Amino acid sequence: MKKRIIIILPMIAIIFIIIGFILLNKNEEIAKEGIKILDATYNCAPYQEKFYEDDEYIYSFECVKSNSVYVKFEDGSKMLVKTALEEKKVSIDKLIDAGLEVIKKEK
Repeated sequence: MKKRIIIILPMIAIIFIIIGFILLNKNEEIAKEGIKILDATYNCAPYQEKFYEDDEYIYSFECVKSNSVYVKFEDGSKMLVKTALEEKKVSIDKLIDAGLEVIKKEK
């Protein structure tokens, strides 16, 4: 019985070390991107909601959720995507690169 414990404990330790390295690498990827999109939408009314517009395009969500989609910055702060765009804290291209799902239509 003691031999099994001696074999099992190092195997468990190795598994935890591997999981730790995987989680560290994931955090580094988020830090490289600089921002992360957080979608806290619980219920989504099926209506395309316009949330941003530039000289060439109109950007919409696939449903009404502009009050539940946030951008989280490197420093840990977060704000609504719509507000971050209005205050020019981030560009629409950077949000799309970070994974924001939008409907993009030409004017």
